[in-house]
Amino acid sequence: MKKIQQVFANILPLAALTVMLLTGCAKNKLQKAVNDLNEKCPITLGQFIRMMGASYENDCVFVRYMLDERLINIDAMRSNEDLMKQQLLATYSNPDKDKDIQNFVDVILDAQATVEFTYEGSLSGEKISVSITPEELKKAQEDTVLSPEENLAAMIFMANAQTPITLVQGMVMTAMQQEGNGVYYIYEVSDSILFDNLQTNINNLKADIRRNLENLSEVEKADIRRVPAADKFLGYRYINVTTGQLIEISFTKSQLSDILR
Repeated sequence: MKKIQQVFANILPLAALTVMLLTGCAKNKLQKAVNDLNEKCPITLGQFIRMMGASYENDCVFVRYMLDERLINIDAMRSNEDLMKQQLLATYSNPDKDKDIQNFVDVILDAQATVEFTYEGSLSGEKISVSITPEELKKAQEDTVLSPEENLAAMIFMANAQTPITLVQGMVMTAMQQEGNGVYYIYEVSDSILFDNLQTNINNLKADIRRNLENLSEVEKADIRRVPAADKFLGYRYINVTTGQLIEISFTKSQLSDILR
């Protein structure tokens, strides 16, 4: 699930463009950054997405991505393009969180360039494009950035747009939901033997989940950090669909922050 969520807020590593910016006019800086980036492509950003390349022409930077449609539903992304754009603007208009992003935004505004992000499905070949103009970036800088609670709500909304997701035979992720001070991944387990194994080995299950969280990419960790940022804990709930039995595993805000540091 973490692979799916991270796409909407951190799918676009624009900072990779900025670290290579050299002296000179803004347009030359952008062109040099794009050229250097292409030498590194394709870049794997997670198990379901790769950056394939970029180009700069007619005052527009084009960034291209390939999505593994075995793990991500491109139609769900298409149906939420407005939210995708809102998240991008929130991420790249906040100068306090990432100096490289702010440098990039400054160069974009100086060059008056538009950025267009295109995602292509690996199986269908279908594409989604989202564009951000320099005027939109400027306006987003002047407006109030999304609060931690709004960022978390957006993540939950987009996660649910992807469900149901079959993780393994007999176990389906059906929802992500906020309950009180917690945010839960909800799994329905139809295989009784699988559920019994999870229940018998609950300590090992929690340890495996912790290791998975620790081994997330920085992009994926940034997404999950929305949970403690909104003062919530993270929980995993497994439901035996036959008996109604529950298994719950959780990490406190403090534990989660430590895991994701």
